[in-house]
Amino acid sequence: MNKGFKRIKEIFWFSDSEPNELLIGMCHLFVLPLAIYADFEVKNYLLAVGGMIAGFYQIYAAAWCGCLNKRLIAVQLACIIGIGTCINLQAQGLLNGSRLGWLIICLFALWNTIRVFKEKLHK
Repeated sequence: MNKGFKRIKEIFWFSDSEPNELLIGMCHLFVLPLAIYADFEVKNYLLAVGGMIAGFYQIYAAAWCGCLNKRLIAVQLACIIGIGTCINLQAQGLLNGSRLGWLIICLFALWNTIRVFKEKLHK
């Protein structure tokens, strides 16, 4: 039993975060602007454009560059976009139902930030 918890802890803190980084980058680049257009009553174009830029940068940092410093910047930007998205949804009373998925994306962005930061500390 203890071995299983130890393994979960290792996965949580030290597993490879690039697949999550790519997924969140795609969500911010493609899905967030569409969601803002379709779901938000008050369209936040700054959030849409910021999400697209952050998403593109995150995909670049994780897939093409691979540089730890750029990945750390990218996950921090993704975390800011995730928090901004959740705040905007909550402010408009839309953080419910399937839109709770944005909260999950925000939590994964925070998790990626912690993991990439820990990876940077160890190198």
